[in-house]
Amino acid sequence: MTAYRPNRSAERWQRWLTTTAAALITVAGSLTSPSLQAAKRVDKVQVDELYVVDCLLPGQIRQLGGSMTYLSARRPIRTTAKDCEIRGGEYVAFDRANYATALKTWLPAAKSGDAEAMNYVGEIYEQGLGLEPDYALAAQWFRQAADKG
Repeated sequence: MTAYRPNRSAERWQRWLTTTAAALITVAGSLTSPSLQAAKRVDKVQVDELYVVDCLLPGQIRQLGGSMTYLSARRPIRTTAKDCEIRGGEYVAFDRANYATALKTWLPAAKSGDAEAMNYVGEIYEQGLGLEPDYALAAQWFRQAADKG
């Protein structure tokens, strides 16, 4: 009596199925890992970091020749809270709706000739944001901003 012996094509078929199944399981496992990592990263983003704020960046340390070093004036920019933090800036965290604070931020830059700051100051005066509207003063700031380009 002889033992049953499967033919070679059946053995090859079984080996191919086993190898393919193992490969599919490996690929499927590796595909879910990055998506889980991405989901974890999204959870770490805080909504407060995405608010657009009036940020005062620190002054630059400037070197004039070999004998004089000085600190330039602080620069206002409008950016996200996170970007402001990364760049070492300062912003008001819980009084963002106070336009008097915004006016204090932008007015020095507007007075020094920054066209963008002039436009923001004009908007604050025009809309009466945090104070009574002053259309004449708003027009003056808008005109100066337009002259600067």
